[in-house]
Amino acid sequence: MRFAARSLWLASPALASLLFACAIGGQPEHSRTQGFTDERSAVQVVSAKIGAKNVFVPSTIVLTAGTGRVLSVFNDTDTPHGFKIPALGVETVLQPGQETKIELPPLEGGHIYEINCHLHPAHRHATLVVLDAK
Repeated sequence: MRFAARSLWLASPALASLLFACAIGGQPEHSRTQGFTDERSAVQVVSAKIGAKNVFVPSTIVLTAGTGRVLSVFNDTDTPHGFKIPALGVETVLQPGQETKIELPPLEGGHIYEINCHLHPAHRHATLVVLDAK
């Protein structure tokens, strides 16, 4: 399990680099604009049990920097689960069969944050990638 967690942690920066490269790839250097746009009012996330594993879907959440970012997390299981982003001070308990809206603090671009279930540390972790906004 440690190896899988380490692999995920090492892959997260690579994912952010890949997203950035895809966003600017193919454009002449003089026409590149810095940053991304994100028109969504909320991002949907599900806490679910798949096989014998509890997971967050999607496991990688991508947002742009700024304020007013909301995660709408639905717990599709029959037990409470935690949702914690330690670096942002976000921590809540997701009740079974309920949707919880989580307002995030202002986000700075260029950061990758770990998301975990603080009630069940063995559950699969997720990642929040924050890109620079236009």
